[in-house]
Amino acid sequence: MNCEDMTRIPQLNNVLNMKAGVTGVKNTIRWMYFADCLQCVKNEYHVEDYIHGGEFVVLTNPDVTEDKNKLMALITSMVDYGISALGINEGQILPELIEYCNKEGLPLFELPEKFPLVDLSQILCKRLVFEENNRNLEEQVFASILDAEHLNRDSVLEQAQFLGIDLTGSFCVVEFVFGKKHQDSKDLLSTGQEIRNIINMEFSFYSGSVLVMPQTGSVLALISTDRISDDDIKSVLNRIIENADKKHHITLKAGIGSSVEYLEDVMTSRREAAEAVKVASLSDTEERLFFYKEQGIYTFISKVTDSRFLDDYVAKNIGKLIDADEINNGSLCETLESFLNHNCNVKETAQSLFIHRNTLNYRLNKIKELLGSDFENLDKCLELKLAFMIRSYRGRK
Repeated sequence: MNCEDMTRIPQLNNVLNMKAGVTGVKNTIRWMYFADCLQCVKNEYHVEDYIHGGEFVVLTNPDVTEDKNKLMALITSMVDYGISALGINEGQILPELIEYCNKEGLPLFELPEKFPLVDLSQILCKRLVFEENNRNLEEQVFASILDAEHLNRDSVLEQAQFLGIDLTGSFCVVEFVFGKKHQDSKDLLSTGQEIRNIINMEFSFYSGSVLVMPQTGSVLALISTDRISDDDIKSVLNRIIENADKKHHITLKAGIGSSVEYLEDVMTSRREAAEAVKVASLSDTEERLFFYKEQGIYTFISKVTDSRFLDDYVAKNIGKLIDADEINNGSLCETLESFLNHNCNVKETAQSLFIHRNTLNYRLNKIKELLGSDFENLDKCLELKLAFMIRSYRGRK
């Protein structure tokens, strides 16, 4: 549920009057927090102990709302920890707060003093619990789609229709992978939920509800490619990555699988999304979006399902170099790979390896002796380069 959804709840008709921050109407509401407790007005109050992101904060304590400095300091710190909206009783909203909320895109709601806060709490919490149950059902639907071997198409479509999700047309899978420090974090569930909220918020502008499923170290999303253009997909994915970094300090990379027309093929798109991120990890690129169809030769390598064939290809072409490096703790593989990556240019290769040209030539001659071939044969150079790419793809086994 986002702020806009909250205002449309029938029981809250004319209860939530938006006074500022209209640009944040798509902010996701995760839970409610009543900031009227005694701790909120004490100096030892620590926002991070109570605010974890996505809260609709209700504040009606005059000791806070009528003290401009105290109020602005409290709200500013809460915004830093990712609250989604703010509710204050009528007659207690300061002009400075309106200005701040408009600037930050924080929805500010005026609450009628006569409407019981306990009723507001019950209505919203009941709705949030209902939506949490629906999210669990959505994950079950997504998991069912990914289990292509046992997919019951009619049952999945029926469940999706019940949840208000359209599974007609073409789809692709996007996998958002957390940065290393978040993969090692113990609070992976919380991280996954935060990313899910951002995904739902961003895609709600274009294609309505999307299926999202947090994983260990990543989050999967099933995106309609019929109801949103490729350019818009890129824009939305970039915003998700930027918001995750800005609001939650979470580093993300996203792999995007090919578009498929049948639910039975969604698992293929899911594997491709994972492959796209895997290939991206082989380079030092600062890019964050990786489309499977744009991964060049690695796209072809990933199509080879026979891992033994790939390993044999590596052993056949550069196996002798690998063995020599292991025995002598050498760097012949690194030398040849760099040489091929620099189009067999001796000067550029020597500079990249920080060695003298004579040292490079000595190593190249030794490599030629081990492999029994030179580098004037273009076909052989291509075979060697492909062998190194497969070795990288296979995790340098």
